[in-house]
Amino acid sequence: MINRKATALSLTAISILFSSAVFADDSGSVSDQMTVKLTVEKSCKVSVDDMDFGSHGSNDGAVTASAKAYVTCTNGTGYMLGTDKTHDFEMSSNDTANAKKVAYTLSTDHPGGTSLADNGISAIGTGEQQALPIFGKVTANALKQASAGDYTDTVTLTVTY
Repeated sequence: MINRKATALSLTAISILFSSAVFADDSGSVSDQMTVKLTVEKSCKVSVDDMDFGSHGSNDGAVTASAKAYVTCTNGTGYMLGTDKTHDFEMSSNDTANAKKVAYTLSTDHPGGTSLADNGISAIGTGEQQALPIFGKVTANALKQASAGDYTDTVTLTVTY
C-alpha cells in the first residue's frame, strides 16, 4: 500500500512536470526594443549677495567690501558673469535733497583690480553651485567728497552662456 501511494505520488509529480513543460513550450513570447532618451540643455542660474561698504567717516581713506555671486550651470557649459558696461557705478544718496553720488568700482580679483564691467568672470559649469568673488572699492577721494547720508545703487549681474 505504501508502494502504491509512492507510485501514485511519483506519477502525479511527473505529470505535473510534463504538463508545465508542455504549457511552457506552447506559450509564445515576442519582444521589441524601447529607446530611452534624454536631452540635457545648457542652462544657468545665478544669485548674488548684497555688498555693504558699512559706515565710514569721510577721512577713513579707501574702503573695500566683497560679495559673492553663486552660479550653477550645466556641467561643461562655459559662461561669463558680468555687468552692464554702461552702468555708472555710482551710489546715489537716499536723501532727495542731497543729489550727491559716491563712485565705486567692482572687480574680479581684488579691490580696485580687474574691472567686472570690462572683463567679467569666465568659468566652466560643473553642475554644482560655484561661488565667484566680487570685490568693491570706494576711493579715499570719493569718500572725502561724499556728504553725510546713506547711499545705494543697484547693479544687474548677468550670466551669459
